[in-house]
Order: sequence, then structure tokens, then C-alpha cells
Amino acid sequence: MAPDPVADAVAETVVDVLPGTSVDLRYEPDDDAPQQRRLAVDVSLSTHLTSLVDEGVTSLKDMVDALAQAATRVAARYRRLDAPPARRLEAPLRRAIRDDIAADVLGQYLSARTGERPPQQLIGDTIDYLVELSGTRVESHDLTHGVLVADVFDDEPRLEFRYPDDIREAKRAPLLFDGQRSVLVVDTHGRARTELQRHQIEKRSRDSLDSGALVAGATREHDGLGFFLRADRTLWTYVGGHPLLVRRAEHWTAFPLSLTASVTRMIGARDDAVAQTVVRAAFAISAQPRGAILAIVDDPDRVDAVVPAKDRYDRRGELDRAAMRPETRLHHLIAADDLDERTLVRLAELDGATVLDRDGNLVAYGAIVTTSDSEHEGARTAAARTLSDHALVVLKVSVDGDITVFKQGRAVTTLLGRTAG
Repeated sequence: MAPDPVADAVAETVVDVLPGTSVDLRYEPDDDAPQQRRLAVDVSLSTHLTSLVDEGVTSLKDMVDALAQAATRVAARYRRLDAPPARRLEAPLRRAIRDDIAADVLGQYLSARTGERPPQQLIGDTIDYLVELSGTRVESHDLTHGVLVADVFDDEPRLEFRYPDDIREAKRAPLLFDGQRSVLVVDTHGRARTELQRHQIEKRSRDSLDSGALVAGATREHDGLGFFLRADRTLWTYVGGHPLLVRRAEHWTAFPLSLTASVTRMIGARDDAVAQTVVRAAFAISAQPRGAILAIVDDPDRVDAVVPAKDRYDRRGELDRAAMRPETRLHHLIAADDLDERTLVRLAELDGATVLDRDGNLVAYGAIVTTSDSEHEGARTAAARTLSDHALVVLKVSVDGDITVFKQGRAVTTLLGRTAG
């Protein structure tokens, strides 16, 4: 078969967005272009992902369906380009395909919540503008910017202020709507309407309003699509209060929503608060890139055999103060009684494992796990595997960004990476 670089780029993008998927390319007659055949893209989950998520969790299925539709539509547009034959598209075209597939997926999610299909150009232009902002500074500031696209207005605006074109001309707009103190609200016709300030959400939200949580809260309250450009130049999108797709280093990745549900199920929690904190922390660390081990236990006593007493934060008051090591004394200076995502990330990035109980209380951090054998695998993998024999679930984040789930001494699955455990 002749080379089809568009098909290759589309398939690569799908696997980029949702690692662990299988992509099947089918060629069918194209009524609009009889001289060539239409590309249809089928996407399915690989076995190691389906084993992680039970039938009651629909977020993965929704993402798989949305990716298949987006990839098919985007492939149709690019395959009609009058371009010379090639075995591989140039980098700008591959990047454009990735952004267009992400925009199509986001449009589908927004449409499902508003009941109408917003102009695809609005989402694409928003992504383009935020990518542009990620490489600039205003008044010596690293820019952040928050936008909510929602259908919450019945009246017509008194002033026609198009987003992002008119906002682009106002250089201070990103500073005003930074996504941390204020979010710009844009209607589904692409008109900037008003702002949603932090205090308006803060009174009604139990979440920490840092790192995009204001945008997340806005999508929870107003059923729209949120965009948040972080200072680290990553672009996060939110639906229904949860992260959906994240753009970093010119590539898109689906936030592992299914992992939150699965961890909640594994630890037998009544709600997903602890699982959500741990998964968000793992995902944030994977973007650094930094390694980490995060574990959740039902009973802290279960880790006595593998976590040294000096690393136990929960037993800091039981140790002889005169005989304490300097590192152990630090436990008394750490404010971790109300553990949030940012504090968890800070602690988990230290060498060693971070352990929580299923109520979200910190058990240990920087813990050097006692392992019997790491000869045939890395030290972090060996530690995660050993710890999972004593914990309800363990997440190991590699320096390459993979998140591997360990349970009962074995790797259940690997997310965000290319291979299963």
C-alpha cells in the first residue's frame, strides 16, 4: 500500500493522547473525493487498560469514542490537502494534526454538556492563543490564563468582544484573567462576557483553588469547558470539575480519570477525595519529569516491616527526641495535617516513598522501602512492588512520565507510557 503519512500522524496522536489504545485504520469509498478512499479510524482499549477499569466506569469509553470520531474527521481534512507524496509529514503539520484532534475531542465534550455544537474554530483558536501565550511574558511575569467556555447567558452582550482575537490585542488581559484569581467567561459563540472571581467559587468549593482548581470549579458550577495555562507552560482543560486533556511539550495526553475511579475502588473509599489527590499529584509529578512512589494503606501498621521508623511521619511523637536523627526531627516542622495536592507533590518528589492512609492522613514520606531483591529491575520499581504487598495500591511515577499501578506485588497497568507492566 502507498504511504499514508496523514494516517500515520493520526494514529500516533491517538496513542499519544491515550496510551494503551489500539488503532485500526480502514479505507472506504469517499463520495466527496472519488479519486481517493476515506480513512476511518477505529480505537479500542488494550487488555491491560480494560483490566484496570470495570464496566461501571464510562470515562475511558467516552474518551475512546471521542478520539475515534475526531481522528476520522481530522484525517479527512488533511488527506485532501494538495501536498506532494511523502513518507512522513513535516513537524508543523504533525503538530497541527495533534492540536486539531484535541480541539475536536474538546468540542464533543462541550457539545454533550451544552446540547449544541460550538464553532470548532473557537476551540482551535483558543488553543492557538494559549500556546502563543505560553512562550511570552508580560511585565516580567510568567503568564497564566484561565478561560471558561459555557452557555450561561440568555441576553445579547452590550459590547462585542471576540475571543481570542480582541483579547489578543489587550496585552494585560492574561494578567487580569490569570485562572487563579479570575477566570474569563466566554459564551459558545466566542464572545467574552464577564469574569468569574476566586471568591465567588471559593465559598462554594471544598477544593484548594491553586493549580487550575479555580477553572475546575468553574466548570463544575457552569457545565462548560475550561482552559488553564499554567506557569510551567502546560495547558490543562477541564470538564465537570475534572481535568480532561493536558498539552505539554506540544503533545496532548488524556488525564487518567479512570485511574481515580479505580484507585477509589481499590481502597474501598466512600468518595474519591483521597484518590483524586493522589492521582493528581502523580500526574503533576509525571510532567516534571520526576520520579515518585505514592502508596495508600488501610492500616499504617501494615508497613512496619518495610518502612523504617525514622521515616514515619505518623509516629513522630512516639520516638525518643534525644535520639532522633536530623531528618526525623524535620517531621515536627512539616505542616501536613490537612494534606493537599501541592504539599503531596512537594513531599513525593523527595527520594523514597510517600505513604497515606485511605483517609488521606500522611503516614510516611521520603521512606526508603526495604526490598529483598532489585537485581533484575530498578530500585524504584522494586520498592513499589514490595510496598504493594503491604498497601492497598501503589502508584510508581517514572522519570519518563509513566504511571504504573502496583497491587499485591505485581504491576497491574501502566498509564501515560508505551508499555504495560
